[in-house]
Amino acid sequence: MEYIITSEMEEIRQLIAQTAAKRNVLKVEMENWYETNNKRFDRTNELITVDSTLSELDSHYKRLWDYHNKKVS
Repeated sequence: MEYIITSEMEEIRQLIAQTAAKRNVLKVEMENWYETNNKRFDRTNELITVDSTLSELDSHYKRLWDYHNKKVS
């Protein structure tokens, strides 16, 4: 079975990859931060925003996937 991937879906996939990469960088920065600091990570709000964005992109992609690739009964 072939699946439908629209240009919008492809763009969202690229945004998901970029956002996940940004999240990974922030996570590494946070780990390094806590090795030398005893206070709250100074980019926590940015990490929360990136996590939220990644979740929204994933949900949007899933909705499009379901719409374009639903099984026909």
